Amino acid sequence: MQSCPKCRSTRIHRSRSRGWFERFRKGFTNKRPHRCHACGWRGWGLESDNHREKGRSAGIDCGLPDLTAIDEAIGFERDGASKRASS
Repeated sequence: MQSCPKCRSTRIHRSRSRGWFERFRKGFTNKRPHRCHACGWRGWGLESDNHREKGRSAGIDCGLPDLTAIDEAIGFERDGASKRASS
């Protein structure tokens, strides 16, 4: 969500689910509960793209890590043979 639908403030954040029904509802919709710091409004809305981008820039959901340095440290070769086993 970009702004509060009641007061148009941009000071909103995701809110926790309250009760079994809200947890159940989250499984069937792409909306999430939000709360406004300015007026106290609480309701359901779509997550903003900005919120998702912050997660990606923080290293969340960024794909697989590069483990090349670890492979080299233990002597692992891509063909599956170990350098230590062949010596």
